[in-house]
Amino acid sequence: MQPKFSSDECAYGSSLLCPLCGDNHLHHMRVEVFERKEDQELGVHAVVGAGKASIDTNLAGNPSIRRHGLSVHLQCENCSKVSVLTIAQHKGETFVDSKVENQS
Repeated sequence: MQPKFSSDECAYGSSLLCPLCGDNHLHHMRVEVFERKEDQELGVHAVVGAGKASIDTNLAGNPSIRRHGLSVHLQCENCSKVSVLTIAQHKGETFVDSKVENQS
């Protein structure tokens, strides 16, 4: 789904809104960076969250099916749901998306 932003702008820009409840109090929980050459099965996957960083070659979860991608996992202070803001490169274009993370 298309990310939504507040109509108010401050020195930092516009606030990202929760895709479920529309609140603007989102907390960054984890950031994932995916890097690979075009169409390669393996690449670099870096994760920063919970006070630590890790690097592996597992590209499962990459928002781009062919190239680089970023995922920012956010928890809403209002509804407590977790959403993911993604940025994906595909055929020279950059796509921004938002989705609700599956939680069990």
